[in-house]
Amino acid sequence: MNIAFVIVDRETTPRDRNWCITMSWALPLLQNLVPASIFESINLCQPDPTADPAEAGKYGIAIRDGSTGKVKIRHQFPGIRRINHKKTKHHLSQGLSVQYGKLLVDITVGPDDHEVTAHFADGTQETGTVIVGADGGVSRVRRWLLGDEAAQEVLPCQFMNFSFSLAAESAEWLDKRLGPTIEVAAHPRNMYMGLSLLDKPDAKPDSWLFYILAAWKPSDSTDGQGSASLLSDLRKRMYDWADPFKTVVEKLPDDIFIRQDQLRIWHTKAWDNRQGRVTLVGDAAHSMTFHRGQGGNLAIKDAYELFNKLVSIHNEESDQKTAIDTYDKGALLRGEEVEISRQCTMAFMDYENMEKSPLYQIGINPAMNH
Repeated sequence: MNIAFVIVDRETTPRDRNWCITMSWALPLLQNLVPASIFESINLCQPDPTADPAEAGKYGIAIRDGSTGKVKIRHQFPGIRRINHKKTKHHLSQGLSVQYGKLLVDITVGPDDHEVTAHFADGTQETGTVIVGADGGVSRVRRWLLGDEAAQEVLPCQFMNFSFSLAAESAEWLDKRLGPTIEVAAHPRNMYMGLSLLDKPDAKPDSWLFYILAAWKPSDSTDGQGSASLLSDLRKRMYDWADPFKTVVEKLPDDIFIRQDQLRIWHTKAWDNRQGRVTLVGDAAHSMTFHRGQGGNLAIKDAYELFNKLVSIHNEESDQKTAIDTYDKGALLRGEEVEISRQCTMAFMDYENMEKSPLYQIGINPAMNH
């Protein structure tokens, strides 16, 4: 297969943020998309490269009662990999030429819709037959396609997420209490917390990185927006939590950097692909929250479906408009997961009714087969 392509990235330097993605049902699709050597070494993308996906699948994703630590429900899957975003981006880009510092400012479609050009802030441009917007939740490609309709919705909850390291003894203590995926808890005071390993680069516990996700209903009792204020606010809310959640927050360094954040979604809307010249994948096509672990899986599903459509165009088995129209219809259907993810997020803010949510009814299985 010899389909010409150009990859551009708006970043000029690696982002200072990192997180983990839960991969489950889309792993076989990923295996079909990348060279065998890349997939066979995908364990290098894991926080702990020695973690066994089969064992992780058996452990699954457990949702605990934050006040007691007892498991409320456990969602299992034949194979689960938690993958580190930075490691994965580096791993999958092996052998690829990526142009960095390319901030999209405009798109123009040529006469008779035969070609399309991406224009960048540095004055350069790239012309081809199709532009694929894989540029995240605040996608500029989506903004070009849909204007104000591309804007995200901010969910009504306080949210923070950050990485941290601990003194060696505390790091070992926490590591022994973490499963191979992520520890999730819902507290009766309508609060969510996720706790996981982010990176274990070597055998030195003080070099290990962990990750916290925390969310709760907004209130007027927050102390402020700076790191110290956010940490203080979080600590005040942990007084009746079970371990390891309570103790690890107590052990966080006082000078830790915490960024005020928001949970944002975009309910997928149909877009005009300009005769098959512009389309969207991943978060650009369906921005969702993380509580069901579907964003990464759906991004791979998008890539798999779009790749097959591009091959059919290349092999002259389909015209471009028909192929991209078919892909877009599937992406629109997969966008139904956005609403499911919203319901799951808000379920953690409504402890008494959480068992009625998709968290219990669907688990981490795909909600649809589109």
